[in-house]
This record gives sequence, C-alpha cells and structure tokens, in this order.
Amino acid sequence: MTCQKCADIIERSDLPHVVRICEGCGRSLHIHETGKHGIGVQIHKGDQFVIPAGWLKLSLDPRKSSGQFYKGGLQWYAEQIHLDGLPNKKDNIEDEVIKLQQLNENILNESVLLQGLNINNSEHGDKIFDILNNQKSSLEWWVYLAAMFYDWVLSSIENNDIKQAVWAMGCAERCRSMQVYKEHLEEVVWMGHSAKRVIDMLRIWDNNKLNEDEGFWQITLKQNAYAISQIFAVPLLFIKDSAYVGGMNIDRKSAKFVDYLFALESSKEAVLVEIKTPVAKLLGTKYRGTYCPSKELTGSLMQVLDYRDTLMKDLRSVTEGTNYTLNAFSPKCVVIVGNGASELADEEKRNAFELFRANSKDVEIVTYDELFRKFDILANLFSLTRSS
Repeated sequence: MTCQKCADIIERSDLPHVVRICEGCGRSLHIHETGKHGIGVQIHKGDQFVIPAGWLKLSLDPRKSSGQFYKGGLQWYAEQIHLDGLPNKKDNIEDEVIKLQQLNENILNESVLLQGLNINNSEHGDKIFDILNNQKSSLEWWVYLAAMFYDWVLSSIENNDIKQAVWAMGCAERCRSMQVYKEHLEEVVWMGHSAKRVIDMLRIWDNNKLNEDEGFWQITLKQNAYAISQIFAVPLLFIKDSAYVGGMNIDRKSAKFVDYLFALESSKEAVLVEIKTPVAKLLGTKYRGTYCPSKELTGSLMQVLDYRDTLMKDLRSVTEGTNYTLNAFSPKCVVIVGNGASELADEEKRNAFELFRANSKDVEIVTYDELFRKFDILANLFSLTRSS
C-alpha cells in the first residue's frame, strides 16, 4: 500500500537506481532520480545503489557497450574473451572440452542461419554443413569448425591417440580465435581501418603541400569526397566530379563542368565546389597599404559563380533523364585554394585575406591548410598519430 509521501513516485528498476525506504509507510522504493544538471543518479544517506542485471553491457565495440573502457580495462576485457574457459588442470581436460562444445552448440542452435535445424540431429548434418559452407564469413562457420575439432579431440583422447589429440586441439583453438575475432573484434578492427583514412589524408597533405598538379588534387578529393563534407556543418551527398552544370548550345559547345557537385542531404540544394592547388596564390600585389586578392583567387570565384548562374538557368536539362534529385534555388559555392599557413605569414596579409573572404558572401573560401586542419582535429579526437 502506498501512502501520501510515495503515492506519486514512479519506480524504475530497469535503470541504475537506489532502493529508498519511504518515511511514511516504510515501503522499499526503486527510484531513478538524476543528479545535479541531470547527470548521474541522486543518492541520499541510507539509499542502497543498484545496477540491474543485464543493464551493464561490455563490448570492445563502443556502439554495443553501455560502459566506457579505459586503456587498462581494454586489456582486462580482452583477457576475459580470450582466456575464458581456460582449463586449470590437465586431469579434467575432457570436461573442459565438453563445456566448450556445449557453448558452441548453443550458438549454432540459436543461429538465424540454421533456423529449424538442430546441430545434434544427424539427419540435419549435411544441410547444416551446406548452409555454413556457403557462409564462410560468418561467426557460425568458425563455431562449427571449432566444434568439429573438439569432437576430434574427445575421440582421440578416448582412443589414446595423443598426437592426433594435440593436433585437433590446436586446430580447434585456432578456429576459436577466429570465433573471438568475428564475435568481438571484427567491427572494431574495421572501424580502426576506416579511421586510418584520416591519417592517410594527413600524410597526403604532409607530402604534397607544394604539389601544383590540379589533376592530383582532383583525384585525391574525389576518392575522399567525405573530406569536402568537413567544410560544412550539415551532411552532404556526393553527386559527381567534373559535373556538367549546363551552358551547352546547339552545336554542343560551351558546356560547363564544375570540379565537384554535391547536394545538401536534407534539402537536396546544390553545392558547387571548385578547386585550385595549395600552391595557388591567395594575394597579389600590395596596393595603398593593403593587399589585393590574387588572379587565381578572384578567377576561381568568378568561375564558380558563373557555374552557379548556369546551373540555376539550366537545372531541368542538367537533371533530366538522371536519377539525381537536385534543387538550385540558391546553390552554395565553395572554392578550395592556396595555403594560408605558409602565405599569410604576417598580420597585414592575414587581415587583407580575411577582409576579402568575409565580404565574399556568395562563395565560401577555404584554404587547403584549413581543410586538412579539420582532419588533424579528427585524428586527435580518436588518438590517431602519424609517423613523421
């Protein structure tokens, strides 16, 4: 029975909570009350803190874990998954192998790949093998092989064939290591491999700051189109490189091609990106106490604005007959050009460039060093380092 003091309390035993005794009726209450600023759990004197069974999930894949590992914790968890079930004594090795067999059988009998089949039913044996033989990239395939070799271990011990028992156990454990990889490590390794692309891009920048081959940068940024997405605070969809944006007349001349065509993911509004090289100059000659923008910079701005104007006029002919959904109400324009870190060495030059950039309201100007600085920040976030 509730009393006036606890009648309005909503109990939550499915989350980390406290068991608190009601001052009115003495009833035990399971209360999840957040701490200051909505962080953590509020604990009063006399409360008993409880983490419900099954709430705390540990995984090397951070997406599947409800906790967060420190570096030492990662080694501890790796020891758990690799050394789990390690026999303590040689005398009961058969019992340990049978335990591993039972675990493997449970995995196979619960697998969606083998629905309606039973690993212990000899009539299902050929069907199970055929299914898993065609799914050799699956966890179940390696579980099946390990189970097969564990069977061989038991029969070899029974027949007192020590060499065959040792061989079969070695094979079983190698298959089990692949089982651990598929179950705990594959996605994590793939995430690390994907993160390496950030380091690869930084290495490209380290080695090509003076590369004036525009074709090289065209190919590099196409192969890593996500790099250009770093410029924007919203997701982009890559449409095409060397994209036709209109302008073709009756004799098929004067066609215009922007370096990259993107679309905002939400509105499908076009984004036109024109690139030069890191070697392209940002500033020209000095004029009455300040610096003029360079011909490369002003030329690329005019070029991308011309492409935008053409696309807005010819959008229907550009997208007709394609699978692209594209809008061009007021397309965004970007120019990637120059290396501010090396060229804008003093305050006067930096001020002149920033003044010009701030007043180029229709075109966003990004220097190569700024673009790759974003990768540097990403690398630091994920503790990725590159060799010098």
